[in-house]
Amino acid sequence: MKKLAFAVTAASGTAAILANHDAHASTQHTVKSGESLWSIAQKYNTSVDEIKKNNNISNNIVFPGQVIEIGGSGSQDSSSNTSSNTSSEASGGSTHTVQSGETLAVIANKYGVSVDELMSANNLNNYIIQPNQTLQIPGAGSTGGGAGGGDTATSPAPSQSANSANLYDWGQCTWHVFNRRAEAGKPISTYWYNAQDWANAAANDGYTINNSPSVGSILQTYEGPVGHVAYVERVNPDGSIMVSEMNYNTAPGTVGYRTIPASQASSYNYIH
Repeated sequence: MKKLAFAVTAASGTAAILANHDAHASTQHTVKSGESLWSIAQKYNTSVDEIKKNNNISNNIVFPGQVIEIGGSGSQDSSSNTSSNTSSEASGGSTHTVQSGETLAVIANKYGVSVDELMSANNLNNYIIQPNQTLQIPGAGSTGGGAGGGDTATSPAPSQSANSANLYDWGQCTWHVFNRRAEAGKPISTYWYNAQDWANAAANDGYTINNSPSVGSILQTYEGPVGHVAYVERVNPDGSIMVSEMNYNTAPGTVGYRTIPASQASSYNYIH
């Protein structure tokens, strides 16, 4: 009888441990193209506010490739994930090792800083980062990234003209640029139609349009049947620019990179 009682007690203890583990368990979800916080919340039978709380998200914008925590204890999951990606953490800042699929916007959102602050702390002049790259995470300032840099000042704050769902045709130049702007923390409208319409539509939404490229701006041209747009990744010292794009010299869905000489750079429109 004593052996039986012990077995029952041990089994009950194991069940209790498993129940406690499940109570704190969470699921990781990788955002797919076209998904929004609302659609993800519906899928996992939770609320948008709960997802935002667990992932320290301050707005409703998510983008393809972003990994978010669903359910469980947000503070415990966050601390365990952070410990695997940071080598040190103190009030003055920490370091983060870039994981495959991460962008500056994902990392900035994770640590509660702005993309501009992250770029400044690491002397970055574009949004390109590589897996296993180590980034310095600045300490959270009193304004939490409200000041920003020159590029931020020329872009309107997200409003009804900025959207989290990408409704452009998959693999097209417009689809790619929408995603890149979202990754950079500078969302745009999903209702600007064909590339040839973007300059006028952006101007109507309050964006600055000129012929001067800057990192993060959108190159726009009327060339081709429906125009073309590309994302400015880098402005070189000689005035040439490097853009990323889709469906120009590559097949739809494949990102291509192209350097445009300084003599031609000013002939395009740029949406800031």
